[in-house]
Amino acid sequence: MRIKFLAIGLIFLMYSRFVAAAGYTAMQSGNLSDSILITNPNSQNVPTVKPFSRDTVNRILGTVPNYLYIPFTNKDLEAALRNDTAVIGLQKKKQMQMARMFAEGKISMGYFNLEYNKVLSYNVYEGLKLGFGGETNRLLSKYFALGGYFSVGIKNGLFRHGEWVNIFPKGNSDLRIHLSYTDLNREFGGSDFLETPSLLIPEYYRLLLINNMYQQKRFTGGFEFKPFKNLSLYLFSDVSENKANQNTDYPVIHTFNHLNLTRTGIQMRYTPGKKLRIGEGQLMEGKAPGSDFFLTVIQGYKALHGDFTYTRAEFKGKFYFPFSKSGNTSIMVRGGIMSPSPPITELFSGYGSFIGNFTLMSPYSFATMRFNEFAPSKFSAVHLRHDLGPLIFPEKNKSRPSVIIAQNMGIGELDQENLIRYNLKDFRKGYYESGLEVNNLLKFGSVSWGLGIYFRYGPCQLPQINDNFAYKFGFYISI
Repeated sequence: MRIKFLAIGLIFLMYSRFVAAAGYTAMQSGNLSDSILITNPNSQNVPTVKPFSRDTVNRILGTVPNYLYIPFTNKDLEAALRNDTAVIGLQKKKQMQMARMFAEGKISMGYFNLEYNKVLSYNVYEGLKLGFGGETNRLLSKYFALGGYFSVGIKNGLFRHGEWVNIFPKGNSDLRIHLSYTDLNREFGGSDFLETPSLLIPEYYRLLLINNMYQQKRFTGGFEFKPFKNLSLYLFSDVSENKANQNTDYPVIHTFNHLNLTRTGIQMRYTPGKKLRIGEGQLMEGKAPGSDFFLTVIQGYKALHGDFTYTRAEFKGKFYFPFSKSGNTSIMVRGGIMSPSPPITELFSGYGSFIGNFTLMSPYSFATMRFNEFAPSKFSAVHLRHDLGPLIFPEKNKSRPSVIIAQNMGIGELDQENLIRYNLKDFRKGYYESGLEVNNLLKFGSVSWGLGIYFRYGPCQLPQINDNFAYKFGFYISI
């Protein structure tokens, strides 16, 4: 094996010598299609030859016959090759954009962006789903985008479809009119903020673990705009039909009849310090901001066959504090409140992510709380994570493990009438859990793995001690 590598090294060495010699010969004959003459002022103008690609030399020298370019200093050469650096930078930028689009579930195909999570998707409740979906992009028109999807569940064989149109009156994403029809399953009490799930953010891995859902058919109309640089607003109205699929224990134990909802609402997102970049002719987010705030307020009506009149408000705030010596701290604050007598589908879920003793890690959720174990009508929660990696491991080690201590705590309450009506529980006495994660244990390119353990204690502790533990494995993608 060593002899093979040595032979390859000698071949490359001989090849480089041959290229240099050929370049010097070409310089002597006036044919510089493969080399550039460089003079070194510190060596009494003794010419040396540095080989470059044929395209690079042709661009610098042009097509003028017998033209000889001799840079007198390194700055002259850098100036001549500056466009090549710009081209390489542009290529890397395009590669980053493609990687980011892929992480967000999109693959560009000419005038169409294929959403591969519509081609192949999965969650615990529905199992594997096959289908097709996506929307047109700005190559077709910068003033509108047409999209749709269909899917077939391998587990239940149900066929689902949806269509939408986005209109951009100004030709950019700062102003958008949205019309859509969707037929899909939704999580009981799921959050709905002005954000796009991405594989780059492990918080959204929780969507893969959902095991309680109901069927919904919804017509939506919305209007999104940016009154300020860091503030986005989305006003919407929708009407929907909702029913339970009696194929899991949750809708059997907590029964509800077919219900219709008519809603209007507003979604807000405020990102102070957000950096924008130009991408595909429109403003896009650059690096994630240090803080991010989301607010969704919904009002239900009995108009247009709606069955409930209620108000629902939910908030989420993310903060990131980079401490150079003691590590980095990130905090997420959640809270919500709603009026009395809401539909069961809108009661908050508690945001648990436990489906078994060893499952995928989903930061900023309750790792030991079962899905829909609680259903409060008002709640607040704090998720704190502190990375001790910079304190334990030297900064020079770029692939150092990330040692995270996590603390999750919350409180939630549901009125007595709905506790009895739907046979539900709340966590009014408080919910507490602590965890330890070691991430970046294994790394392959942009993908890394980790492990974690969480323990549940306090008033909501379960009788069997083993049931209070949750063991997690982490999966992270960095671009």
